[in-house]
Amino acid sequence: MKDLNIGLTVNLKDYIYGPDAGINPDTGEDLTEKLTALLDVSNSAKKGIFFPPGVYLFSNDVIMKSYNSLKGSFSGTVFRGISDSGNAVMFGDCTYVNTVTTLSIENIIFDNAIVNFYGRKTNISISHNVFINTITSTDVAQLTCSTHPYIIKGNVFMRGRGYAGVGLSTYGNAPGLVIEQNFLGSVVDIDTAKPWLDDETQVMLAILLKLRKAGSISFDDVQGDFVAGWYSTSNLKKALFRKNFFVGSQEMYLFNPATGKEDISRDHNIYIKQYDQVEVVQNYFGGWPCDDNPSGQLKFRNAKGLIFAGNYLQGISFNARPYDDVNNVWWIMQDTYIFNNYINNGMVSYWQNFGDSGEKSIRILNYLVFSNEFINCGGSKALISSPSRTFSPNQFLCAENRFIDTGKLVPTIGVFVETDINTLRGMLPEYAYKYLEVKPIMP
Repeated sequence: MKDLNIGLTVNLKDYIYGPDAGINPDTGEDLTEKLTALLDVSNSAKKGIFFPPGVYLFSNDVIMKSYNSLKGSFSGTVFRGISDSGNAVMFGDCTYVNTVTTLSIENIIFDNAIVNFYGRKTNISISHNVFINTITSTDVAQLTCSTHPYIIKGNVFMRGRGYAGVGLSTYGNAPGLVIEQNFLGSVVDIDTAKPWLDDETQVMLAILLKLRKAGSISFDDVQGDFVAGWYSTSNLKKALFRKNFFVGSQEMYLFNPATGKEDISRDHNIYIKQYDQVEVVQNYFGGWPCDDNPSGQLKFRNAKGLIFAGNYLQGISFNARPYDDVNNVWWIMQDTYIFNNYINNGMVSYWQNFGDSGEKSIRILNYLVFSNEFINCGGSKALISSPSRTFSPNQFLCAENRFIDTGKLVPTIGVFVETDINTLRGMLPEYAYKYLEVKPIMP
């Protein structure tokens, strides 16, 4: 059948057609039980389910099984949570021991609904969905994909006033996680974001606005009330975070409907730690509180193997920030490669919560900062920082970081050693060397 708005073909031999099983849109009926029953059929037949455009209502969590692919229409398929508590309903399976494999979730607008997979979940793709009007605790994400690798592509994350929380959360993911071309931001950011988004995401955003105009869905233009954009708090291995557009509110505190006050504290645009090889490439980062606030920034904690290359930073800073509050095997900041980034009114900073001593220290290895361009920061402030002393000598190395307007070298502070650019390029491992020619995408 044709998805008429954009002419895409849905091959129904691969899908069960929702209305054929009594799951019809725009009826005002709670479809939780019907969908749960149909998921058993989907699992047995190893077929997904296609939902034509319209609004589908769900009052309770929907527990998914293997092969339970859910596909909506580019004309606008809305899954709306209507739980008695008012909180978002969940699609997925967050019980660790349950095995779920081989499914995708595509082209669905989750209105007060979240997706959560945790534990023994494999071969899962979450792509080109929208998350809006999500009522959760402030530490809960709209999309959680943990333990195994996932494809997370082209999704739209929005949190308006009164809907504060996290966008994306990954945890303990095995090698192969791909997070790319997702949009996190407000309606006013859509035009700026276009160079980072694929055609399907742009269609989903257009449909979202069309549905709002038609009255099928409601949300404000300002959608940046994120406590954090992306959390990855442990054991991420060989992951790719590429061409995402992440812009949140610049407010230090967010509105809390429970108190009627602006009292929800912010965390970071992205916050990851204890990783082993993460490639953060050609993203756009902006918003969040100013750097004088301990929140905000892009926070990379105790870890090794970071490539931070070709990113566009607008009013936000990179911050390597190791602490001593983790197992001492993670008292490290190693193989950190920061190059070819465009930094508008931000800096590349390093901070640790204690000074190195004979008793303990952060073990630094190959912390390289080179070929980054800075703008609108003046010519005298040190915008690349390191500790005032370290027990890992000659590991903070930099080269050819310059102000765009003057061509002058950016001042550094701490123990950085200005080094020949070719020396630094030659120090890169193969997985980082392949990005040497990558440049920032420009708005």
